Amino acid sequence: MVKCCSAIGCASRCLPNSKLKGLTFHVFPTDENIKRKWVLAMKRLDVNAAGIWEPKKGDVLCSRHFKKTDFDRSAPNIKLKPGVIPSIFDSPYHLQEHSYSVMDSPKKLKHKLDHVIGELEDTKESLRNVLDREKRFQKSLRKTIRELKDECLISQETANRLDAFCWDCCQESIEQDCIS
Repeated sequence: MVKCCSAIGCASRCLPNSKLKGLTFHVFPTDENIKRKWVLAMKRLDVNAAGIWEPKKGDVLCSRHFKKTDFDRSAPNIKLKPGVIPSIFDSPYHLQEHSYSVMDSPKKLKHKLDHVIGELEDTKESLRNVLDREKRFQKSLRKTIRELKDECLISQETANRLDAFCWDCCQESIEQDCIS
């Protein structure tokens, strides 16, 4: 599996020719204090956990996020000097405004949360209206089918088929509205 840089907005991937291009990849430190500093320097939040993103085993940062002086080049393999913290994060502007890439104040986060909750309530109300409209439509359709059958304009078999077809169509429509 190809490893990708964990920094927001970075598209670096660890490919066979990466080292030839001068691009190296570095796992997060095992020292919890240093690892925490790396994560805070990244300014990356985890939207699913509503907190600061935590690296998993195998997550990496590429060499683009470290200064040249952060590397020990005396050995054959390029390594980071002990205790260095990544400091170069050139996220595009549109990503800097994303909720998971910039840490907001608790007050601002509360405001955003209230806004999202309001939108959710509006969406729930809209869904209820759609479902009510579908139920009314289905009742009206069934009434029309029953009237056609009562006036002998359609057979019982046709009425049953139309009723079943209308029920299936309404169910599919409701499912699509719920998914959308």
